[in-house]
Amino acid sequence: MQINSRSRWLMRLQALLFVAGFLVLLALLAWLSLRYEASTQVSTLRSADLSDSSIRLLQRLDGPVEMLGFVPPDDMLADHMQSLVARYQAHKPDIQYRQVNPDARPDLVRDFEVEGSGELIIEYQGRQERVRVPSEPRISSALQRLQRIEARPVVYLSGHGERSLEGAANHELGSFGDYLKQQGFTLTALAPGDSLPDEPALLVLTGPRNDWLPQTEALVREHVEQGGHLLWLVDARDETRLAFLADMLDFSFVPGVVVEPRAEELLGVDNPRLLVLGDYPAHPALEGLDGVSLFLSARALEPLMEQDWQVSPLLLTGDRNWSETQDLDDPTLDEDAGDRAGPLAVGLAQHRAIGDADNPREQRAVVIGDADFLSNAYVGNGSNLALGLTLVEWLALGEPGDAGHGRAARDQTLDFSERGLLLLGGGALLLVPALCLLVAFGLWWRRRRY
Repeated sequence: MQINSRSRWLMRLQALLFVAGFLVLLALLAWLSLRYEASTQVSTLRSADLSDSSIRLLQRLDGPVEMLGFVPPDDMLADHMQSLVARYQAHKPDIQYRQVNPDARPDLVRDFEVEGSGELIIEYQGRQERVRVPSEPRISSALQRLQRIEARPVVYLSGHGERSLEGAANHELGSFGDYLKQQGFTLTALAPGDSLPDEPALLVLTGPRNDWLPQTEALVREHVEQGGHLLWLVDARDETRLAFLADMLDFSFVPGVVVEPRAEELLGVDNPRLLVLGDYPAHPALEGLDGVSLFLSARALEPLMEQDWQVSPLLLTGDRNWSETQDLDDPTLDEDAGDRAGPLAVGLAQHRAIGDADNPREQRAVVIGDADFLSNAYVGNGSNLALGLTLVEWLALGEPGDAGHGRAARDQTLDFSERGLLLLGGGALLLVPALCLLVAFGLWWRRRRY
C-alpha cells in the first residue's frame, strides 16, 4: 500500500468513524439498560440446595419453626430473604415465614426489639433467636442453638498462664471462644481454688506456662475420674508438666516436633514447623469436615492401649512427615538419632463406657498435639475453625458437629487436583508465553516478506 496524503487522510477518517461508532454503541447500550432488565444467578448463595450440615440440622428439628423477616416489600433484601427461607422450606415444609413491613408495623418492631431492616426473628418451641444479617451459616447456627434444650457449659483453666478462650492476643483463643458462644455454648474460666460446675461440662486444657497448684491438678483428676469430657490442646512443656494426665488418658508423646518437608511448596513459606493435614479418617467427630488444616510445631501422640479407653487416631500425617528431634530449621530424617518416620498421629479421639447398668454413660476425650491451630493468629486458616467446632460438638453433645455452617459457599472456593494445578501452572508459565512468541514471530515474518 502506497502511503500518501490521501491515504493518511482516509486512515484518520476511518479512526474517527470507529471512535464515533464505538461511542454511539456505548450510548445505545446505556439507553437499553435503562429500559430493559435482564439478569441471571450463577452463585450457590441463592441456589435451591442447602449444605449437607444444614439439611441434617433440619432433620433433627422436631416441630414447626416460625420466621419473621422485617424488611420493606420494595427493599432489595425482601427477595433475598424470601428465596433464602424457601431453601429451608424445601427440606422442612412446616417452616412458617412471614414478611413484616417495619414501617407499617411499628408495634412488632418494638415488641421484637428490631434494630434495622433485614433482621430475621426465628422462633422454635418457645425460644427465640435473632439473625441480623440473614445467610445460610447464620440461620443454621441460630437453628442449632434453638435445637439445644439446655446450654452446655465449656470451662477452661486460668491463673497458670493458660491460653484464654476469651483473650484477644494472637496466642489466645478468643476468636474460637466467640464462635463457641455463637453455637450456644457458655464459657466459664476456672481460677485456682474454683470447683467444677454441677452440670456436665466440657473441660478445655490449653497448657499452662507455670506449674499447676496441687488443687488444680486434683480438680482435673477428679473431672477425668468422674467421667467428664476433655479437650486437651497440647502446648509447650505439657509432656513434663501434665505427664500424669497423659497416663490417665493412656497415651505417650513421641519425641520431637512433626515437620513438613513440603512447607514451601504447599504454603509458600519456608518453615518446616508448619504442618498441613487434609486427609481425615472416618470418625463421628470429623463427619462432614473437608479442606486442609494448618498446625504449628505439632507433637505426635502414641496410644498405649493399656487401659479401658477406646482410642482412634484422629489426625494422621503422611509418609513424608516425621518427628524431628534435632535441627528444626534444617530437618533431616535420622532414625538413629531418635527421629520417628510417618505416618504419625497428631490427634487422638478416645471414649469409654462409665457408670452402672442403670445409668450407662460415655466419656469422651480428644487430645490434639498443637494448641496454635485454634489461636487467634491461625484459627482462620483452612479448616482450623471447622475442625475445632466439630470436635467440641462431638465432645459436649456426643453427635457429629455441623462444621459446614461456617464454611464458605462452594462457589467461593477453588479446588484443584495436582494434575489440574500442573496444567494451570504449565499453561500460564509455558503455553501462553509460547503462544505470544509464536504470534509475534508470525507477524514479524509476514512483515519481512511484504
